[in-house]
Amino acid sequence: MKRSEGKLTYANVMSTVAVFVALGGSSYAAFTISGRDVKDGSLTARDIKRNALGGDRIKESRLATVPRARNALRLNGVSAARLLVRCPRDTVPTAGTCAEISVRPALAYGAAVDACRSTDFRFTPGRRVPTHQELVGALSFEQIVLAPGGELTANVYPATDPAEPLNVLFVTTETGRVGITPDTFAGAKPFRCVVDPLN
Repeated sequence: MKRSEGKLTYANVMSTVAVFVALGGSSYAAFTISGRDVKDGSLTARDIKRNALGGDRIKESRLATVPRARNALRLNGVSAARLLVRCPRDTVPTAGTCAEISVRPALAYGAAVDACRSTDFRFTPGRRVPTHQELVGALSFEQIVLAPGGELTANVYPATDPAEPLNVLFVTTETGRVGITPDTFAGAKPFRCVVDPLN
């Protein structure tokens, strides 16, 4: 033991120096490599820590559809686009129906019902006068403006005298306040029709 303590050989010194250089070099590399040093496309999934990348670091539009979710945009084979409510050109979807954008000139309730029913009747079941709920829902759209004096609804009530005409509810404000008008020429009010969606 005493003989080996006093002798340093070239091999011993060089192996010790090599260990320090190896350890120091790897730690130097770990602290000085930046994104500029990494060649594009050189990193693989194995090089990235699991769950290390967040949504703001990933361009979602470049991601492919998850294999088990290929049918996620369909319902029983029907695409999402086909499930969207489709309305005729002059109407907007509201409260499960399609409401006309433009108001029609004043008519008595019975005449308004006939006018709506005869619209597009050759191709569809025709249109109808909206209920209070449907009309107020339509008035929430910017492009639909309540006619001055209010608009007719399909809500009707019998008069106290059976010989008298029906009383018809009409909307007087965009918030849904109402008035009553008789189903007569004198009680005529502007109106618009609604129609069921095309799909």
